[in-house]
Amino acid sequence: MQIREVSPSQSAEFARWHTALEAGAVDGRVGASVSSLTEFTDSLAAPSPVKRRTAVAALAGEECVGAVLFELPLQSDLDTVLLELAVPPPYRRQGVGAALWDWAATRARELGRSIVQTEIFVPAGHTVDTWPGARFAAARGFVSANVEDHLLVDLPYDEGRLTALETGGDRSDGYRITSWAGRCPDEYVEAWAALHTAMSADVPTGELARDVVVHTVDGVRLNESRMAKNWTALNALALDAGGEPVGYSTLFLPRTQPEHAYQDDTLVLRAHRGHGLGARLKVANLRRLAGLPDTDVARRRWLHTYTAKGNAPMQAVNARFGFRAVEEMHEFERRG
Repeated sequence: MQIREVSPSQSAEFARWHTALEAGAVDGRVGASVSSLTEFTDSLAAPSPVKRRTAVAALAGEECVGAVLFELPLQSDLDTVLLELAVPPPYRRQGVGAALWDWAATRARELGRSIVQTEIFVPAGHTVDTWPGARFAAARGFVSANVEDHLLVDLPYDEGRLTALETGGDRSDGYRITSWAGRCPDEYVEAWAALHTAMSADVPTGELARDVVVHTVDGVRLNESRMAKNWTALNALALDAGGEPVGYSTLFLPRTQPEHAYQDDTLVLRAHRGHGLGARLKVANLRRLAGLPDTDVARRRWLHTYTAKGNAPMQAVNARFGFRAVEEMHEFERRG
């Protein structure tokens, strides 16, 4: 067995790497997904100034028997490596995962990175003590530092529930919601960057070593241009009575994964909570989703979101929207 980096320019080998990563990552899970081959090709072929991503394959002859995505943050968390390691079921218990981990641990040390973080998805009915991926990580000194529920709701979204959510609650408080698809309007982009910085500071991260990320207008525009290649972003912004932005929510639609949609960040600034703005923001994006062409909407099967177990307000909002938990996402961390 040989462990080596592979490049998108090595199209056949890179495709085999992606097949192995996907097969290992989704095994035994409900509604699981991995970024498509097209997304990975575009991302790794045009490196980002924010994060460097490397594909690493375990090869037995021409067969890829295991895969790693090795990520280096470049502007924050400079002591950290982000790792995704997957072995397809037929090749497990043959030392493939151990060999890939040894490669990753060695490379992290060479780069002076003392913290390694990885996400382990534990399906309902299992625990970190019974799920193989979690046991593998624990045996190598990782601990679960943050836990979120992975929640799903079926698509197309129920029109009756959406209408009830739209009409429920008090709308006489002076707040209003504006929404758009794609690029943030210039009039809001500075506030949009500031709200994303606030989200980085506010989001629950448990015991993880995690820096606050300061978002800039240039960074927002760069991220938009990179995402636009393969994703459609549906965005909603909450404005107070004076027209100041006080919260936002984003829903992502991957063009190369037609079954999936992702409810991403939802933030309301603390001084403006208690007015149901989180729910109103989500509703605005769902209404925009429902208004897309049938050729797109009809393909979507699941809407995903992730919420920290201890985030009671957002858990309550998600329950109102019909989300159900299908697994826990454990962010495992190893220091030293």
